[in-house]
Amino acid sequence: MIKRRAASVGAATLLAIFATPHQAARAEEAGAAATSSPLTKFEKAPQGEAEQIAQIIDLTTQLLQMRYPEGMARRGVHPKDHGCVKATFTVNPDIPENYKVGVFATPGRKYSAWIRFSNATPFLAPDLGKGGPDSRGMAIKLIGVEGDTLLNEPGAKTQDFLLINLPAFAFPNVSEYLQVTKIQLAKHDDITSFFAPPLSPEKLKTAAVVKKIKQTSLGDPLESPYFSAAPFLYGADKVAKFSVTPRSAEKTPVPENPSTNYLREAMKKSLDPAIGKPAIFDFRVQLRNDDSLPIEDATAEWPETTAPPQNVATIEIDQQNFDNPLQVTECEHMAFTPWHGLTAHQPIGGINRLRRGVYIASSKFRSQPKEPTGFPKWPW
Repeated sequence: MIKRRAASVGAATLLAIFATPHQAARAEEAGAAATSSPLTKFEKAPQGEAEQIAQIIDLTTQLLQMRYPEGMARRGVHPKDHGCVKATFTVNPDIPENYKVGVFATPGRKYSAWIRFSNATPFLAPDLGKGGPDSRGMAIKLIGVEGDTLLNEPGAKTQDFLLINLPAFAFPNVSEYLQVTKIQLAKHDDITSFFAPPLSPEKLKTAAVVKKIKQTSLGDPLESPYFSAAPFLYGADKVAKFSVTPRSAEKTPVPENPSTNYLREAMKKSLDPAIGKPAIFDFRVQLRNDDSLPIEDATAEWPETTAPPQNVATIEIDQQNFDNPLQVTECEHMAFTPWHGLTAHQPIGGINRLRRGVYIASSKFRSQPKEPTGFPKWPW
């Protein structure tokens, strides 16, 4: 397992393509469901991309069947969470006028939110294995948003933001992701051959991101910044990337001999109702103010000197006992995708178009959980 985990870290870094899938047969309609999302004026989809997305959908379905031959399959990536926590997401009262868009339109507006912290690797493995650090995720689900939504799911009034702890994805485009998915299936999740020399310019980009992942240690998920990496619309005429930064400067060291679930244990201690304290984050928006900032290359960072981040909202996670059976089950049944949301925040770029295709196809062969409308009333 350790060998497989280390070899597949590059693929695991991409994004949470599947959300809580249940075991089912391959979807015959997957290809038809993977039609390209409506392109915005900012996007340029390469020829043949829709067909590549259809292939990835079919291959990923087979991958899940390979990994989970019996019972309920887990998420394709980010299957292991460190905890789902309840939070409050508040639009800053002093948000600048040109940032009042979508869920950020009303200064002072408060949303209840679920936040799921996770590992990216597609296996339920130790938080720190012999392969070194893994990519970490922070998925935010705002509840009770108002406005036109992207997927027209009945009763869905949520906005999801999917973030990772580096400002770049491991794969630049759909074509590269198709290559690695083929290798995953053929080699039982060992993607070592993907990095066999000579490396193309695109694979060199992936190798550089994976190197950064290996150099990024984490002692507590509540102490890391997180990034959308891929771009999104910010209203009809602007493009943005999102990020989250912790207010606290504390840095918990990684234990000398970390346990299998040391990141969950660190979060439990930090949010312990008796001895912990709230975790506060700033939610930031980088507006694309320079046409040279890439949209179709998800490995490309937007320098903060060129696109300065603006604080637009505050996230507060109060002390809580999140590691209880009911909340753990609620988390496991929750689905996250950047296509849960408002048209004002439409995901754009090839990697985001891939996410849409896979999400739509997955709903045709698995039971899709309903979007939450609030926090359950538990007996505590």
